[in-house]
Amino acid sequence: MNRKQIYTGIIVLACCALVAIGVTLHLRNQATILPAIAKKVVDTPKAKPQVVDTVKKAKPVVKMDFNISGTLRDTEGRGVAGVIVSDGYHCVKTDSLGRYKMKRDSLARFIYYSVPADCEVPIHSATDRTAYFYQAVSSKKKVYNFTLTRLPGGKETSYKMIVIGDPQVTNAYSPYYASPDDNPIKKSDVERFTTQTMVDIKQTIKSLPNGTPVYGLSMGDDVQYYGGYNAQLEKQIRQSLGSSDMRLFSVIGNHDQDGKALYKRKWEENFGPTDYSFDRGDEHYVCINNCFFYRGMAYYSPGELRERQMRWLKQDLALTPKSKKVILCYHIPFTFGNSPFGKAKPVGIESEKGHFTSSRLSQLLALLRQFEGGYELFCGHTHFACNHEIKYEGEDVMEHCHAAACGNIWQSNINICGTPNGYYVYSFVGTRISDCYYKGTFWDKTKQMTIFRAQTDFNGEKYADDWNLSKDKNVLIANVFNATSHWRVVAVEDGKEYPMRRISSKGQDAFAAGYHHKYSESVSYRFVSKGNTYLLMNHLYYYTPKNPKARITIKAQDPYGHTFTALSDEAVTEPFFNYAHYYEKEYKQYKKLKDSLLRDSIASKQKDSTSAKASGKTTIKSSETVPKK
Repeated sequence: MNRKQIYTGIIVLACCALVAIGVTLHLRNQATILPAIAKKVVDTPKAKPQVVDTVKKAKPVVKMDFNISGTLRDTEGRGVAGVIVSDGYHCVKTDSLGRYKMKRDSLARFIYYSVPADCEVPIHSATDRTAYFYQAVSSKKKVYNFTLTRLPGGKETSYKMIVIGDPQVTNAYSPYYASPDDNPIKKSDVERFTTQTMVDIKQTIKSLPNGTPVYGLSMGDDVQYYGGYNAQLEKQIRQSLGSSDMRLFSVIGNHDQDGKALYKRKWEENFGPTDYSFDRGDEHYVCINNCFFYRGMAYYSPGELRERQMRWLKQDLALTPKSKKVILCYHIPFTFGNSPFGKAKPVGIESEKGHFTSSRLSQLLALLRQFEGGYELFCGHTHFACNHEIKYEGEDVMEHCHAAACGNIWQSNINICGTPNGYYVYSFVGTRISDCYYKGTFWDKTKQMTIFRAQTDFNGEKYADDWNLSKDKNVLIANVFNATSHWRVVAVEDGKEYPMRRISSKGQDAFAAGYHHKYSESVSYRFVSKGNTYLLMNHLYYYTPKNPKARITIKAQDPYGHTFTALSDEAVTEPFFNYAHYYEKEYKQYKKLKDSLLRDSIASKQKDSTSAKASGKTTIKSSETVPKK
């Protein structure tokens, strides 16, 4: 081997050694870095959300790379300070000049703000007064500005809130009957909601003193697609909901989604974000989606929230003044239903036997109890009126479960608990609910109960059988629609008051079950009967008269100082009875004409009979019947 080859070999070996050293150092460095990165990835989701409050920030501004920014100004160009802005994942507040900055989550679909109490609720149009407080996210857009309109008189000290449970219109019609002999009325669900519910709401608003602020809440299930998919259905119901003078917000329900991304997207296109908040008066309303699905279209019951929603909610409430009252709005009750996957907990009291509570309820109550103005829980979903009153881990909980505007999904004019189709009217003064009543569609607002006899047979259903009551003592049943334990319900017999006994347990309303047993076509009988294992009746009262033939007055006094009365003479005893058609103007006119035609027919037949007798023709065919007067 010559000298040149030796030198070449030495150089190659030296290069190899250098490469080996470099690789070793690189791998050692990676071994140090990778665990740190892994730890960061694992730990990040567990980190507590940091609420960015740009109003209170007093330290020098540190330059950061934000994804989005914007300004909230009033119509005069002044910045609106202290307003919560969100993308559904993060919440920030505007600074003194109305500016905000925040990182946008990659999954966010909207940028929106919590409408302040001293500003108008923005709307889609003059004829569609549903709330429009959001902008759709665009990948090319980084600045989202909003213009707010100040209320002329500043924050309202009092207002009305109309709460609508489950409009639930389909893309078809749900047949219902005006009488047992009629063909089903073929009106679309949207038409019935528009011409009945919304017409009545407009009348209620018109009856209020001039200048009364009125707002609306739809508690979810604005639509359902059982009649087939209709891409315009969400827009149709939104326009109907927005057709009155009230400015309306909506909560997303299970049937607005039914486990399909397309359905949820259509709802968002028309109503905006599913998790958001707004202020009216001294109340902070939080609307949130608690309808999540498993095994296809099945949903968690009671309602559940995801961890990211809890993080969002904590941020929103952290930026909300603690002097306010919080109204938490969602679709599926948190105290209801079964226990999928063992997540829910049994309520543990006799009146709620078999019901469960959301696994999140303790956390939610801990968040809500910090507000000096108190809190309320608002929901829908069940199609029966029920104020759930429970004591949960030492906390007194009132969950207002609102009856449905559609009743038994437009199969009749009553809910499955016998409460008529309708809505609720709340009055707020400061942080106090000063009044609340149930308004049956086309009913007078003073009519807050219906009366029955225990032994009456409603198409095979009896209160006596359902609730083990006497069948021979003319027991009176009062269905008091919005009753709670704070109501006083008595029977007045011979001038003396006797307390009526409250029924509070799982079961059915005999009248509603009997009606739907015979006349419901689109919805199964199980939904309205004892087969519905979720159905809780806690607004039925009964009284056994001392004298079965006595004329008795039922008096029901609510917590707001109103006394409502009904007479035993008003007891419904017909197997068929469809309340709304006894109250609708059109039906009264129809009935008047029908009665007139019947009288003319009877008079004509009597005249013919008299003529026949005079001529000696008195034979009546076996197929003919003589009408009763």
